[in-house]
Amino acid sequence: MAGLIKREDIDEVRSRTDIKAVIDGYVTLKSAGIGSYKGLCPFHDERSPSFHVRPQVGSYHCFGCGESGDVISFVQKMDHGTFSETVEKLAARLGYELHYEDGGTGPRREDVGKRQRLLDAHKIAAEFFAAQLHTPGAQAARDFLQERGFDPAAAAHFGVGYAPQGWDSLLKHLTGKGVTREELAGTGMFSTGSDASRFYDRFRGRLIWPIRDLAGAVIGFGARKLYEDDQGPKYLNTPETALYKKSQVLYGIDLAKRTIARDRQIVVVEGYTDVMACHLAGITTAVATCGTAFGEDHVKIARRLLSDDGTGERSSSPSTATPRARRLR
Repeated sequence: MAGLIKREDIDEVRSRTDIKAVIDGYVTLKSAGIGSYKGLCPFHDERSPSFHVRPQVGSYHCFGCGESGDVISFVQKMDHGTFSETVEKLAARLGYELHYEDGGTGPRREDVGKRQRLLDAHKIAAEFFAAQLHTPGAQAARDFLQERGFDPAAAAHFGVGYAPQGWDSLLKHLTGKGVTREELAGTGMFSTGSDASRFYDRFRGRLIWPIRDLAGAVIGFGARKLYEDDQGPKYLNTPETALYKKSQVLYGIDLAKRTIARDRQIVVVEGYTDVMACHLAGITTAVATCGTAFGEDHVKIARRLLSDDGTGERSSSPSTATPRARRLR
């Protein structure tokens, strides 16, 4: 069962982790003198950098809003995870094996490795789909976006892509990148026919949205059909996998989390294009469920971001993303 991580391991992870390298993934840092770097604070809006990082000390401090701490507190605040989840994430990044009090356990190194391989496969797939959007065969996808007011910059911002109409375009691409058969099966991006030994692309001839977790990692995809001869449903999502649990996923949460936490407001809309429209209209707290109702697990995510004590605000829109969304207390 899960247990408390031993204090000496927490200290070891903290001391071994390069705080600048981690923060560089969230903030653009520039030299601010010997042993110091600065950038725009990720915890409040500012135009002049007041956020300072001191790698030798292992700390950060913002002279504008007062936020400060070490690499663990930084990642926990940015990704809105628990303390244990954050330490485990940083330990996995280092390849460091954690130990737990009273015989408790954490994620096995083997499982962490498998999860990372699946995440890598999804990242490769998302890049493949995004690149395909600019090919001649994706004209229907570009027309769909243009008709709804989304230009190439908007598509790029949300990582929108296109799945070619062939049966094995993605299959060949991932296989060529070294993704194994077991990993292909674990992604949920492939289907099998009567012959279970043969895979084919699940998404074909469709507009693609990458679905990301709180940390911004791609964990699944949503696909909208474009052609009349497509006999599948209008929207087709990744099935349940080790990474993708639709009851625990909110589309756009990676882009909205910072504003949700800052403004203590979350706007829940119906679909992918609604989220895009909201964000482009300045409503950057908008998210959407992925083929399911807004349930208990979604509420937990929202409360974690809102630091909910009963004063947070949740808004919902029935079908379209507009500034007139109905507000619920």
